[in-house]
Amino acid sequence: MLTFEEAKNIGIRACIDKVGYEFCRAHNDNSTSAYGEVDGKMECFVGVSDEPAHEYDIEKVDYLILTSKKDWPYFAHCDVDMATGEIEFGECRIPE
Repeated sequence: MLTFEEAKNIGIRACIDKVGYEFCRAHNDNSTSAYGEVDGKMECFVGVSDEPAHEYDIEKVDYLILTSKKDWPYFAHCDVDMATGEIEFGECRIPE
């Protein structure tokens, strides 16, 4: 049985490798990761953009902008089975 931390690390690294380690590294200033445990699986997500970051005028925005609002050009999603360590990829969009 994997710990929360072990499963998270495995999943995030698998997503990074799926998108491309060097690509993620080159654009680490415009990327995100997320994870959470659901029904014995660690759900992991990595989103990366090679486009310039959008600048929001905080004075004009009266709501919290979450990453779900951003359509990441490149991303990977996977589930890590915390009992077996098996990785199952979901939807992914990777650079060519």
